[in-house]
Amino acid sequence: MFLHFPNSSTRRRASDQPRVGPTHRRAVLLVNTGTPDRPDVAAVQKYLAEFLSDPMVIQLPRGLRWFGGLLGRLIARFRAAHSAELYRSIWTERGSPLMAIMEDQASALTSVLPEGWRAWVGMRYGRPAIADVLREIATAGTEELVVVPMYPQFSRTTTGTVLREIYRVLKQVGPHLRVATRTSWYDDAAYVHAQAKLIAEHASTHGLKPANCHLVFSAHGLPVSYVRRGDPYVQHVERSVELVAQRLGWPADRRSLAYQSRLGPAEWLKPDLKEVLVQLREQGERSVLVCPISFSVDCLETLEEIDIRLRAEFESGGGALHLCPALNDSEAFISALKNLVLRGPQPASPGGNGQKPLLAEKTRQQPADCDLKSLVMIGASLASRVGPGRGPYVGYTEPTSFACIKKPHDDVLSILRSIGGQGLSREGLIWNTCHRFEFYGWLEKPPNGDCAVARMRSRLFDCESPGLEVNVLFGKEAWHHLVRTAVGLNSGLPGDSDVVEQLQTAYRVAEGAGTAGPRLKCLLDEAVTVARAVREETEWRRHSRGYCLATITRVCETTGLNMAARRHVAIGGSTTSCAVLQTLREHFGVNARQITLVYRSRRNGQIKLLRKAIGGGRRVRVQTYTERAVTDAVAQADVVYFGIDSEAPVMKADDLRGVRDFAKRPLTVIDFNSFGSTVDLEMIDGVTVWNAARLEREVAAYAETVCTRTGFSTALAEVERWIAQRTPPAVVPALDLPCAEQGQVLPPRCSGCRTRLHSESVGSTAR
Repeated sequence: MFLHFPNSSTRRRASDQPRVGPTHRRAVLLVNTGTPDRPDVAAVQKYLAEFLSDPMVIQLPRGLRWFGGLLGRLIARFRAAHSAELYRSIWTERGSPLMAIMEDQASALTSVLPEGWRAWVGMRYGRPAIADVLREIATAGTEELVVVPMYPQFSRTTTGTVLREIYRVLKQVGPHLRVATRTSWYDDAAYVHAQAKLIAEHASTHGLKPANCHLVFSAHGLPVSYVRRGDPYVQHVERSVELVAQRLGWPADRRSLAYQSRLGPAEWLKPDLKEVLVQLREQGERSVLVCPISFSVDCLETLEEIDIRLRAEFESGGGALHLCPALNDSEAFISALKNLVLRGPQPASPGGNGQKPLLAEKTRQQPADCDLKSLVMIGASLASRVGPGRGPYVGYTEPTSFACIKKPHDDVLSILRSIGGQGLSREGLIWNTCHRFEFYGWLEKPPNGDCAVARMRSRLFDCESPGLEVNVLFGKEAWHHLVRTAVGLNSGLPGDSDVVEQLQTAYRVAEGAGTAGPRLKCLLDEAVTVARAVREETEWRRHSRGYCLATITRVCETTGLNMAARRHVAIGGSTTSCAVLQTLREHFGVNARQITLVYRSRRNGQIKLLRKAIGGGRRVRVQTYTERAVTDAVAQADVVYFGIDSEAPVMKADDLRGVRDFAKRPLTVIDFNSFGSTVDLEMIDGVTVWNAARLEREVAAYAETVCTRTGFSTALAEVERWIAQRTPPAVVPALDLPCAEQGQVLPPRCSGCRTRLHSESVGSTAR
């Protein structure tokens, strides 16, 4: 069976290009796994034997590694006939699809690179072998070489073995070459755009959209044991999927991630693509679009496994399976490869690098069951860097007074349970962070006629101070304040992107307390949706940064620490710890094997987030943070992060004395806990402590730079207009407040409950 590729006759093969001459002093080597020379049993067996004998592909225990070569040859002999039949089903007039497409990629890349460059093709297994191509490059007068393994996501079984072979051969044939490698580009902005653009074009051609089609991202599988040993492949795949889906604009509930090409009896990554397709068909999905996210070139796994076998199985039930082609030599991908070669990977930002989603999003409407008429916010907060702007007017609490009302996590849980038990509110959450302590919910009418706000205030705030300002907002003002806070307009760091995760954590706490109902879930979903949409659809994305990213950046700038070369320990199972782990891996290039998480969280939702954030890193679960295991973990670290939320310190100087010589190997402690997690650690020679107060000062300095960036004022005004346009219609509070008669304008301060009441219209300016 022979397949034809569109326009293949007009493309130049890499072999048709002129030989490297005096003007070709720079070379690019595109490397892929490989392919047999012919689709017959002998050629396939030879190829499989080389592939399966690689100790990085089939990783055996140390005592059995001598058996790897023999095992690979046995498997190759056993599978050769069947694999040859599969290859015959996709073979083309130009030979192997993988080889033909890579030749087209090399030709297209050469044509867009500056003068003096040429792209070559090499295969890890089979021909053209890496060793042969490198010898030809080295003897042709090439001075600089850029190696690009054609795997967006790094794995030791793919990129790892390619690099090992490259370095082995270069020692023999190319010691004079200046070599650069592009080891992983899973989050490169140009790659993300190319992949999303390809999906959008394919979906448009076939009339596919989220409303009538489920998008499945498929990646090559891997034994689970490899991931447990620290292979970062899963985290890279998940990040690629997240960024591509965001750039595409495909909603999360209409997409899935699956793994394919499972081989052998070992446990492989799940969910399996075949099983996912069966589940989707059983759920009534009639149309599925599969994107091979880990394949940059169409090959046996995409053209035969997905487009022939799995398509036939899915469509046997009456549905339709559409396979999005791999990136191949698409114009956007060749442009991405050019950028990758010339300047290296450029990570995409969470906001999409200033680009709007490629697919039109659904019109967002205010849910009808949020019951905004009865919504109330009661709380206190510190002054933000941006200020109230066009939002509801609120009073700010002095920092010393705020320190008195700040509550640890366990106390918040108790307060919510008490509120529910006393009948004050059946649904509500407390947004408890270093900058705010605010209740959002729906108050019940007190049976004895007392002021509902007064009773709630007395339960939330157990101390009084001249600097304490408690605000109350109703209806759309409460909604507007919630959204502005989620967008990062009411934080010490303008555009703080961590607040959304903090809000979601607050909802999980409410679930644990039994005060999370349908109205609260609706309100949360709306706030999160709006907050994320603001960052995607306005210029605000250029100025949004996470609090943890800002603090660690400032620490690095001040101390000169190279985070990628250090061992890190995060202590605590909080949202802050999740943000720290993600920041280290995504923004500072820290390998998961260099990270240890010590936690005692028992919340299932939070545990899932922690596992995802740390990836293949080490996790240590403890009963208390004063256990010896915590000290042992710190003793091995270069940087320690305290993300716990507890009033009692968990580590004292005496706990660390004698565990190692910190003067020879210094320790940096970054403590996000506003109560303080350590005592006198800075008294130990070689230990530097960044406490919460110091971090606040550093973030304030960082925030100043954000506010002075070009376009900040324009972006801020755009955000304010964006939110105002989506503010729900005016509603009248339905609370029974004896301190304010029906229809009477609420006074600035209620004499009955000493609470500042606000009912300002949205769009007012701060006074």
